[in-house]
Parts: sequence; structure tokens; C-alpha cells
Amino acid sequence: MKAFWLKLTDPRLKAVLNAAGRSGAALGDLTAAPAGAAAFFKPLHAALANAAASGAPAPASSAALAAAEDFTRRLEKTFSDMALLGVQPNAPVKEALIYLEKACGLAPALLSRLRRERALKEALGLSSGGRKALSLARDAASRPASGPQPGGFAQNLKFSSIYSGLDSVFDAFERLAEALVGI
Repeated sequence: MKAFWLKLTDPRLKAVLNAAGRSGAALGDLTAAPAGAAAFFKPLHAALANAAASGAPAPASSAALAAAEDFTRRLEKTFSDMALLGVQPNAPVKEALIYLEKACGLAPALLSRLRRERALKEALGLSSGGRKALSLARDAASRPASGPQPGGFAQNLKFSSIYSGLDSVFDAFERLAEALVGI
């Protein structure tokens, strides 16, 4: 109920919850077509900018708004990098994105007085799971391959940068989750 009321009365919070929810729901489509990231995120960035200009009264929603802006920018950059490098998400990236999708779905629960602590713990646990998948993949990519593999180094380097970018998305999501709990 609190999330619904705050969405009605605070345009910043409405834009934040919309950005988290829509980003999480679109991860499957963005995974299939990373080149569509700029078109997908443009209206989210515009909504967040309009909300920032609205001058909503709650300073806590300003922190959540800044975290949501950072989160959506980093997520867009990760998918844009995939498109630019010409790589499709591999299994570890897909696994991490599944964790992120589930975590984004918890955003409204982070505002609930009754559920916020459990939701934060679950969101941070999902973030940790996604980071672990990326860390294991990054470690595997940095190990020298046994025997010559043409193009292996370049491919590993591309995915290593994608893993790092997605790891920064999890950082931004954790800041967003903590900002929502603080409201």
C-alpha cells in the first residue's frame, strides 16, 4: 500500500519504480537483441529526468532517483557494449541477468514496512548470486587456455569487459535497493 501511495504522491519515486520494473521485465528482450538498448532506455531516462525536474519534496526519493539513473545508464551501457562488440550474451551473462530480473521485481517490496528487510536481504542475495556467476566466468576467461585457440584472447577480453560492466550494474542496483529501503 505504501508503494502505491508514494507512487501517487511522489513523481520521483514513481519514475524510480517504473525504471526498475520495466528494466527487469525487459532483460529477456534486451538479451535477445542488445542493439535495442538505446531505444528502450531513452524513455526511461526521459521519465527520470522529468521526475528530477519536478522538485518532489522527499530527499530520500532524490537518493533513489540518482541511484535509478545510475542503474539504467549502466545497464544500457552493458547492452550497448554487447552490441558494439558484436557478442551475444553467454551462459554466465544470461544467468546473471536472470538474477537481476528477479531482483528488480522486488523493488516495490523494498518500500513495504512489513516486507522491506526480507526483500532487501533477498535482493542483495540475488545480486550476490549474479556477481558470483560473473566472477566465476571472469576467472575462467582470464586463465590461459590450454593449447592454441585462434581468437580466444579477443573473445575473452570482450566478455571480461561485459562481465565488469554487468558487475557495475549490480553495484548500482544495490545502491538503488538501499535507497528504496531508506524511504
